[in-house]
This record gives sequence, C-alpha cells and structure tokens, in this order.
Amino acid sequence: MTGQRVTAALFIDCGEGREIRHGDRAGQIRYTRQPRARYECAACNYRSETVTGPDAVKAFVAHIRATHQAVCPAATTEGARAA
Repeated sequence: MTGQRVTAALFIDCGEGREIRHGDRAGQIRYTRQPRARYECAACNYRSETVTGPDAVKAFVAHIRATHQAVCPAATTEGARAA
C-alpha cells in the first residue's frame, strides 16, 4: 500500500472492570478504571477532549464517525471509514 498515510486516529481505552454476578445489579460492570476515548485529525489539526465513562465513550465514538468528515475541510472517504 504505497502512498497512504494516517490522517486521523481514534484512541479508545476500554477500561478495566469486573461484571457483577449476583444481586439486582447482576450483569453490570463495576469499573476500576473507566473507559475513555479521544480523537485526533492530522488533516485539520483537530484534537478532542478525552471523554470518560462507558456511555460517554459510546456516544462520542458514534458522534465522531458520523460528523467529523462533514466538518473537516481535508477529510476523505478513506479517513471516514478508518475512524
């Protein structure tokens, strides 16, 4: 793959936790280190803040994938697929 370069990076740390197996919270995860994510676009020099928490990370990733290409003046379809 000659001539390709990385123009954006989505960093996701899934955190560390254990599933609760008993009681009314069974199936939920108790985190000792919360999930977190951030995004950097080298094409337009955009750098997001780091978001923390499972719900916030899920919403952030969906938002970046859906919207960054539309607002980035240097975005390509290849970058959108990679993110």
